Amino acid sequence: MITLDVNPAVLRALKAAFPRPNGSAERALGKYVQVLTRFLNQSVHRGRDPLQVRFNLYSVPTSTLANLGGSIGPNKVRVHKWLQSNGLALIEQQITGSNLTGQVSSVSLSNQVQLHDDWDEISQAIEEAETDRAIDQAILGQYEHQLAIFQDVYPGFDPSWSGEELAERFDELTVDVKSLMAYIYWLRTGVNRKNRLSVEHACSQAHTILAVARILGGRYLQPKKPSAFGRMYYEGVSVQNINKDLRRAVLGNCWEYDTRSSVVAWKLGEASTYLNLNGISKTVAEAFPNSYLYLDDKADLLSTIRRYVFLDAKPEDYAFQIKLLKQAFTAIAFGARASGKGWQNSAGQWVNPALVEVIKDPLTRDRFLNDTSVINFIREQQTLDAFILSQVHALKPDILKKSILKTKAGRISRSKVIAYLYQHEESKVMGVLREAALALERTPIACVHDAVFFRFRLGVERIERIEYAMRQATGNPYWRLSASQLFRWERPSKDDESELAAHRARIAAEEARAVGYKRKYF
Repeated sequence: MITLDVNPAVLRALKAAFPRPNGSAERALGKYVQVLTRFLNQSVHRGRDPLQVRFNLYSVPTSTLANLGGSIGPNKVRVHKWLQSNGLALIEQQITGSNLTGQVSSVSLSNQVQLHDDWDEISQAIEEAETDRAIDQAILGQYEHQLAIFQDVYPGFDPSWSGEELAERFDELTVDVKSLMAYIYWLRTGVNRKNRLSVEHACSQAHTILAVARILGGRYLQPKKPSAFGRMYYEGVSVQNINKDLRRAVLGNCWEYDTRSSVVAWKLGEASTYLNLNGISKTVAEAFPNSYLYLDDKADLLSTIRRYVFLDAKPEDYAFQIKLLKQAFTAIAFGARASGKGWQNSAGQWVNPALVEVIKDPLTRDRFLNDTSVINFIREQQTLDAFILSQVHALKPDILKKSILKTKAGRISRSKVIAYLYQHEESKVMGVLREAALALERTPIACVHDAVFFRFRLGVERIERIEYAMRQATGNPYWRLSASQLFRWERPSKDDESELAAHRARIAAEEARAVGYKRKYF
């Protein structure tokens, strides 16, 4: 929970400007700070983006703050406006919001206010705890705080909603509370490789989910936010936007099944039509060997490219460098420019290609873009992109009228069209996956775009039947599932440690007595 300490000079100035009636300045400033604190907590518990975390920014609807923050004096001056006009503003607007886009302003705190959160207190309480129960209590905190967080996350929640109404608004997540608490314990005591911002961000998200789960008896509700591009997103903190460690902590022991190289698999599903229409007597694997290899044996392809791209390819950097290469290939598959140079947009702002954001070192990026396999992969993807776009022009021209698929200049964006078509197909095929799994007595517990999580392993026979259903429903023979097992978080028991220490002390005492007995009688 966030609390604010305001510079006493602010209240003194407000009292000097509005001395009557007695106590009016205290009440007015107190109300304004209370409203601001609520918005700051809502920003934290709904989830701040990486930019906000890095620069200590918070989403605050400034117009609403001004309206709800109260007024003072006979002329009913808004406290928010008076503070700004007199150089005593508590917040500074960094990114202006818009009613047209629905974007909320991002603000920072001014030097007139000091922010405190409860993480330092939690860390201290964990450090001082001598029993498991004391650790649990330190992590859980007070029930009243959990309820306040719940109200911040779901300000319009109605307890009278029926099950159908809840299902319409939310996707429910069952939380492994003990596992989540063990993850929070690790963040506060054992993590040493993550930077402070990453730790605080993960702690905030974990604490939000834990608070809601405590109020709802182990459940967490994810507010649905469908995208016009076809995917189902969620507002605020969700299973989609938390890191993999936190996701494992929330879900506990389970199995993850994701569609292998899904965007490339989708495009290869169009390749046969391309070859037939163009009279090319080759198989898909022959015509698009690098794309096919990326789908069929991604590990081997990326390992080979890694040796040529990263000159300092040390064993300990393998996982990170392979991750970068995967991100780069995914960006290319979604239409990222095969360029290392940025450009100025119509607003005069500098824009970097997606690949620049993935592989930041220019020399490494140049080696990547000049690798023969990468060059051929880019060429193959561009060929498929052009064909898919031509098919849209010929068969689904109405799609191209959508404003969301156009640039600011009004031109059709190829990358947006590809993303739109892929995400709709992804949603369709993942729906088939979930339905087929349910028919085989496996209930999904969470979904993250091209991945579905199950409590129990599907097994070879179920996977084959589900993949068959996915291929039959879409006419695409390249859908394949990859499986990985997730394990819940555990933490060492303080009680066990204390008992073990006591046991060792008893053994040591008994051995000392035995030595004394031997010396005395022998």
